[in-house]
Amino acid sequence: MSQQSEPPPQETPPHPPADSRGPGEVRPTVPSTRTGVAWWALGLSLLLLILVLVFVLQNLTSTTTSFFGIKWTIPLGLDLLLAALLGGVIAFLLGGARMLQIRRVARRYARNQRRG
Repeated sequence: MSQQSEPPPQETPPHPPADSRGPGEVRPTVPSTRTGVAWWALGLSLLLLILVLVFVLQNLTSTTTSFFGIKWTIPLGLDLLLAALLGGVIAFLLGGARMLQIRRVARRYARNQRRG
């Protein structure tokens, strides 16, 4: 008698992942929120702060600076940091003035639209 071996058990095909989609289907994305954007902005700001601190600490050589006849001696890194902060304050003030100007124009436009 010949010995017959049993056929090997058939393997079941692997199941596709639960979130697999057919061709052309778009995967839904999580919407961006203000909190999420603020979180990324905070992280980026902290990274920039670290870079600025490293820059200031690597440039501690004292220098003499004069501006409109006023002279002072402070470390170069701190001097450049103060100049950047002054530039930022000026940009902030100009941007705020522009926003107020646009808000005033929008309010005037809305008032004229209500009147007819």
